[in-house]
Amino acid sequence: MVGYYLAPTNWMWELAGFLVVTGVAIFVVNWMLRKILRVERKKFFSDSSNYVNDRHQKVDGYFRWGGAAISLVALFTFFEQGPWVPLAVMMVIGGIQELFTAHMEKKHSDNPNDYKFTLIQMPTGLVIVFTCAVAFFPEFIEIFFKDD
Repeated sequence: MVGYYLAPTNWMWELAGFLVVTGVAIFVVNWMLRKILRVERKKFFSDSSNYVNDRHQKVDGYFRWGGAAISLVALFTFFEQGPWVPLAVMMVIGGIQELFTAHMEKKHSDNPNDYKFTLIQMPTGLVIVFTCAVAFFPEFIEIFFKDD
């Protein structure tokens, strides 16, 4: 009988390293982009600084709740195929949501660089996340592209 204290815990250190390195890298890149583009940082949980008008807030809510529902349907529908399809669905919905945000910022924002930051932020964040995932978990690619 194997006791709890003998269970392998290497994956926890890898996960902690992945989360810390990814978080710090995204923070630093976003900080540099904000300095270059002279864009103010938006408050994380504040509705007033994240939306340019009421229409933007309303449509963004539709994207969030509709995207969550579609992602859950994709998860349960394509569960057998692995995590690739639900992840792709979430990325497509998130991409459309970010494009809408950039469109609204370009039309209605006071700072002309807000939309540029929005357009650059998501792709760079995804590159950082996937690069760190492959670096910390070399089997990451095999999980998504497994041949059954």
